[in-house]
Amino acid sequence: MMKSRERAEDDEDWYNIKVLVGSDRMQELSYRTQLEETWRVFGAVGLTAEKKTHLPRRAGAQEAETHGTSLTQISQAGRWNASVLCKAYLTHLPRQFMRIVAGFSGTAGDYFLTRAVHEPPAALQRQLWPWIEAWEQRFEARARRKRWSEGGLDDDDLAGDGFLKLLRRLRVVLLQDLAALQPQFPTLPFFSYAPFRGPDWAAFAKSVQASVDDAEEPASLLVKRVLPELYSLQQLDQLLNTKIIMTGYLGNAATAPATAPATGLVPEAAPWPHGPAAWPAIAPSPKAEPAAASGIPIVSCLPKVYTVAEIWREWTEGVAGGPAIESLEEQYGHRWRPGNTMTMQFCRRKVVWDALRALIARGRSEEEAIQELEALRDGQSLNRLVDLLRQRRQRQRHGQNGKNLAKRNTRDSLK
Repeated sequence: MMKSRERAEDDEDWYNIKVLVGSDRMQELSYRTQLEETWRVFGAVGLTAEKKTHLPRRAGAQEAETHGTSLTQISQAGRWNASVLCKAYLTHLPRQFMRIVAGFSGTAGDYFLTRAVHEPPAALQRQLWPWIEAWEQRFEARARRKRWSEGGLDDDDLAGDGFLKLLRRLRVVLLQDLAALQPQFPTLPFFSYAPFRGPDWAAFAKSVQASVDDAEEPASLLVKRVLPELYSLQQLDQLLNTKIIMTGYLGNAATAPATAPATGLVPEAAPWPHGPAAWPAIAPSPKAEPAAASGIPIVSCLPKVYTVAEIWREWTEGVAGGPAIESLEEQYGHRWRPGNTMTMQFCRRKVVWDALRALIARGRSEEEAIQELEALRDGQSLNRLVDLLRQRRQRQRHGQNGKNLAKRNTRDSLK
């Protein structure tokens, strides 16, 4: 054994031993053998691709591109020059440009579509382009080298396969978008066809519209956008299988009231496997009030509400276990609702709160004020009610400005 080990260290006999071998460990696999085995694996999983043995390198480059890896890093990893990389390996899609012109942030994973959460029922999807499934079966059979007479295709057709995948995706998008648009555009020609008039459509459209009326972004996305350091800690927490306790108050959660909002996003110190010293430090803002002394509840997003009465109860009493918005405003001003997303939600709700308070100040009871706004809403979404109230307020301002101008002109003419 010692002699064998010495020979392995001293000689170069082992240099030519191959990792993937056949009957002879010194003989590399032929390209034909690699191709046949790769084709067999692709056929077993129903994969059709132009590239065969080279596909893993191309797929790896595209996966890195999808997750935001720079072209320089991808080129370095694959030892490609920029021209070869862009022409032969990447998708040719300007992803950041596409996100920005679509109205989202340029950062990957930094946007959320509420309607996209709702997957249309399979029975509803099959009513659009119902021939998709039959042709997909032929393409899957072709991946197993089946010809037309055997239920497959006589030739590979990557463009056709890609077109079917696109249609399958687009019919989901079409159903989700039309469900969200139907209350606003009920006379669109689409809604006169059978797929949009059955019980499957009615149930699906109702669920989409209920979520779109008062859309809320996931807490994980809000954490990533507002507190990226905390989001990194959450990811690290998952990797190390430790625990981060979320509380609704800055500072020590042990002294916070039991009614702390469930949507708080501030981490409480939790057991760390390597001791407290291993926690990454998050430097506070130089101008910020010390967290332990502030005791300010931090709410990341407002809960879903579906009626004007619920909006008013949210202001006066609180909903979903949270405190009354009125008391939060009186005690903390704007400090309890940081972040652009929360500010936008609050400002839209405030339009309804202000309208209700104005009606009550003019002598209406709470119930009468709520009924008046529900009548103005007329069965439409709460977002639509906000738009109507804003339009009415603008007309009132323009009318008052016109009256003031007329009075000023009258005074000037009498001088």
